Amino acid sequence: MPATHSKPVTKKNTETTNKLRKYKKKLRNAKTEEQRLKAEQMIRIHTPKEKKEEVPKKKELTEDQLLDQMVRENEKLRNDPDFIEQQTQAELKRQHLEQERQLTRKKIKNSVKERKEQEEQETKKKLEAFEQRKKDETTLTKHLESHKQFLLKYSEKTGVMETFLDKHKGNKKKATKEFKSQTTKMCRILEYMICEKLQEGELSYDEVKDLLYENMSQSMEHGESSDLKQLTASL
Repeated sequence: MPATHSKPVTKKNTETTNKLRKYKKKLRNAKTEEQRLKAEQMIRIHTPKEKKEEVPKKKELTEDQLLDQMVRENEKLRNDPDFIEQQTQAELKRQHLEQERQLTRKKIKNSVKERKEQEEQETKKKLEAFEQRKKDETTLTKHLESHKQFLLKYSEKTGVMETFLDKHKGNKKKATKEFKSQTTKMCRILEYMICEKLQEGELSYDEVKDLLYENMSQSMEHGESSDLKQLTASL
C-alpha cells in the first residue's frame, strides 16, 4: 500500500497582536489581585489617547478693523435701553456717593473745629482758675499775715509767752514751738470766722475783720483770757 504524505498541521497562533484586547482578556481571566492590577495598568498604557480637536484660530483684526468694530459696538450701546438705564443708575450712585463724601468731610471738619474750640475753652478755664487760685493764695497769705501781726501784739500785751514757759517749766524751745503752732492755728480760725460772717452779705471783709479785732481787743482790755485758744472760743 503506497505511503501517504499528510500535510503538516499548523498550530493556531494563540498570541494576539492586539495588545489592548490581550490585556482586557487577561483582566477577565485574572485570578489574583496582582494579575488584575497588572492587567489594568497595561490596559491604561495601550489605550489610545483621544486627540483633542484643534480650535481654529481667530483671524486677527487690523487696527483699523478693531476701531471700526469698537465704533459699531458703541453705537449699539448708545441705543440700548438697558445700557442707558445702567449708565443712569451708575451716575445717580456716583452723585449720591459724592454727596455722602462731602457731608462726611463737613462733619469731620466741624468736629475738629468744635474739639479745638472746646480745648481752647478748657485751657482758658484752667488758666483763669490758676490765676484765681494764685490770687486767692496771695490774698489768703496777706490776710493770715494781718492776723499774725494782730495776735503778736495781743501776745505782747497779755504775756502769752510767759504762760507757755510756765507750762513747759521754762523750756523756751517747747514754749516757742507751741506759741507758733497756736498762732498759726488762730490765724486760720480768725480767717474762717471772717469768711463765715461774710456769707451773711451784710458787711465787707475789712468791716468784719475790724469788728472781730475790736472784740478781741476788748477781751484783752478786760483781761478775760491770756490763752489764744480760750480767747477764740470766747468770741
